[in-house]
Order: sequence, then C-alpha cells, then structure tokens
Amino acid sequence: MAPSRRTFLKYGLAGTALLAAGGVGLGLRPTTYREPRTPLKALTPRQFSVLAAVADRISPAHGDLPSAWEVEVPEKVDALLARKAPADAEEFGLVLDLLENALVGLVLDQRFTTFTGSSPEVQDAVLRGMRTSSLATRRTMFTALRGLCSASYWSDLRVSQHLGYVRPNYGNVGVPAPIEATPPAEPETVEEAP
Repeated sequence: MAPSRRTFLKYGLAGTALLAAGGVGLGLRPTTYREPRTPLKALTPRQFSVLAAVADRISPAHGDLPSAWEVEVPEKVDALLARKAPADAEEFGLVLDLLENALVGLVLDQRFTTFTGSSPEVQDAVLRGMRTSSLATRRTMFTALRGLCSASYWSDLRVSQHLGYVRPNYGNVGVPAPIEATPPAEPETVEEAP
C-alpha cells in the first residue's frame, strides 16, 4: 500500500530537518587559525587563516625556495587589500569564507572538513577543482586567489634573489620633485602701434 500524503509530508519534513541540522553543523565547523605577524587591515582572523593555507598550497617551500608563509604573503595580500576599495576587500573576504565553509565544501568538493582543517593533499585537490570547475565563478575565485598570492610571493626580494634576479636601483625615479610656489608674473601690457 502506498503511503498517505500526510505520512509522506511528515517523513519529508523530518528528513529536511535532519539535513538542515547536518548542514548547519558542517557550516559551523571551526577554522584552524594562524596568528598574523602584523595587525590585520582588511581581513578577519578567519579569512587571514584561510588565505595563509591557500598561499602555502600555491607557493609551498621547495628546495631552497621559502614558503609563502616564510615571506609573509598573507600579510602582504592583507596590506594590498587595505589599499583597495572596501568593496573589493569585502568580496575577496567572501571568497575566503566560502572556501573555508565545510557545507559548501561538501556540496562542491565532497569534503566534510573546513579548508584549513583539511590535509595538504585535500587542499590541493580543492584548489585544482576550483581551477578546472565548470562554474565560471569558481574559476574566477581561483584566479583571484592565485594571482594575489603568486604576485606577493614572487615579488619578494628573498625569492627573486634566489632565482638570480637582481632588482635595478632606480633611486628616486618615480618620486615627484617638490613643487615650489612662485608668485604669478605681472601681466604685460601690449601697446598698439600708431
């Protein structure tokens, strides 16, 4: 005998409530925090910790090359975001919050943990999934993360020197000279010819 409409609704609502409770539980999983070495200007401590984990996966220590954490990439990105429009920093923070959320991770990446709580192998798989996603928004998120982390990493003097690149010394080029105030010249009168 087929279940009645009332029974179907009762079990359907109970199932929905269980799924919602599980989803809330996943969404509230704790972040593994990293302590910033300078005061944060644009990111929250949670967002900073996610950014630190992402930066270490994008630019891990390799041979004599330092890791992103060693050259303070998360702090550099935070300082850069502080100089941008507040809406840009807020949007980048949302990207980090979404990446950290375990419920979003379950739906998109089949993982039950936060990004910061995942193993390096899982973190690499998540970033690879973002890079090759069929969703343009996820690919854009990955491009933003990779771009800011890579630029901050490779522009560090310790990294560029390791590669044999010596920055030229431009001195004060690009710094405008102070403008000296000069009084306006007296207007000349032009006499008409007779």
